[in-house]
Amino acid sequence: MAANREALNQQLQQIVNSLKEQGILDSQFLMVHSLKEANNPFFLAELIPMFCNNVQTTLRDLNRTLEKEPVNYHDMNELTMKIKGCTSSIGARRLALACVTLWRAVDNKNKNGCISALNGIRQEYQTLRSSLDRIVELERRIVSHQA
Repeated sequence: MAANREALNQQLQQIVNSLKEQGILDSQFLMVHSLKEANNPFFLAELIPMFCNNVQTTLRDLNRTLEKEPVNYHDMNELTMKIKGCTSSIGARRLALACVTLWRAVDNKNKNGCISALNGIRQEYQTLRSSLDRIVELERRIVSHQA
């Protein structure tokens, strides 16, 4: 059982290293991952779904705000900072960079730029989401082998 847990840990580390090499994640993710404690081994497996729900809600709100005429760029700015903060805090590097592109378009009050940037954020989120789902799955399997 310990050997299987070790193999799962190695698999998890390989995935995280690969994502870091691709620029999808950064060192902040490693720091967040290290916050797992013996008394809460499910920390990351609980944090990631909360992060995903926050991002999905904010993406929906950004889309709704962008659809209204005239576009409320103040609200767009607030929502952009919210999603950028979420992505930075978990170490989602490429998604955070995509948020900067949206922020620039919002700052320039460029609706077409906002639409394009929001599409870029959605693409980056989908890439990140599938990777995070794999990480959560491995985390749960690792914890179940510790019990």
